[in-house]
Amino acid sequence: MEKKTAEKASQTGIRTGKKPSLQSNVDIVLVEPQGAGNIGSVARGMKNTGFRNLVLVNPCEFHNNEAYSMACKADDVLLGAKVVEDLGTYLASADILVGTTRRIGRIRYPVLTLQEATAKIVELASFNRVSILFGREDRGLKNEELPLCDILIQIPTDDESPSINLSHAVFLVCYQLYAATSLKGPTIEVASRPEVEKMYVHLEEALRAIEYGEMGGEHLLATIIRSFRRLFGRTGLMPKEVNMLRGIFTQIQMRTHPKGDGGRKV
Repeated sequence: MEKKTAEKASQTGIRTGKKPSLQSNVDIVLVEPQGAGNIGSVARGMKNTGFRNLVLVNPCEFHNNEAYSMACKADDVLLGAKVVEDLGTYLASADILVGTTRRIGRIRYPVLTLQEATAKIVELASFNRVSILFGREDRGLKNEELPLCDILIQIPTDDESPSINLSHAVFLVCYQLYAATSLKGPTIEVASRPEVEKMYVHLEEALRAIEYGEMGGEHLLATIIRSFRRLFGRTGLMPKEVNMLRGIFTQIQMRTHPKGDGGRKV
C-alpha cells in the first residue's frame, strides 16, 4: 500500500506538481445494491459532500422515478454512474480498496473506526485511486470479498440497533472525508482585552448601583467579579457581546439613577 503511494507520487505528483482533489480520486462503489431509492439517496449524499464518482456493481434497475426522486438535484451523479457486471471487472482498475463492514471477526480484522481511517484515506487519495466499497443492504460485503480490501472500516453504532441504512453509511463516510479536508471553522473575533476590562469595571458599577453583594462587604463583591471573569473568560466574548452586556449594565444604572447620567463612568 505504501509502495503504491510512492509510485503514484513519482508518476503523478512530480510530473504535474499538483495533487488531485480528494473527491476526484475517490470512487464510491455500491456492490449489488438492491433498492433504487437507496441508490438515489447515495447520489444525493455524495453530491452534498462534493463526491461525483459513483460505481454500481450489478445493481438493481435504478433508472426510474424512485431513484431520481430520492436523488433530488443529484441527477448528474446518478446519470454519470459507472455500471459494471461484477466486482472482479471493476477491481482491475482500482488502486486502494477500502471495505466497510458492520461485523467483526477472524476475516474481518483488523477493522478501523471511520474516525481512525479518515486520515489514512485522505493520505492515500492524494496520489492513488481509492475505492470505498459498500455491500448489499441485507448482508453487506461477502466473506470472500473482504480479503480483497486493503483497509476495513466500521462505523460504530449502538448495540441495540447496529445496522445502518446504505445511504446513511455512505453519507457518513463522505461527510467525514469532506470535513477532514474542506471544512474550516468560522473565525471568531474576540473582544480586545482593554474593552473586556472596561466591561468588568462597568459590571462592578452596575452591581454597586443595585447594592448587590454589599452585605458581604468588598470581599464578596470581589469574589463575584472574579467568578464573572472566569465565566466570561471561558467563552471568549465577541465585541458585540461585550456591547450587549454593557448595554444591560447601563440600563441597570439608569433605573437606579433615573435623573442622572446612569452612573456610567467607562
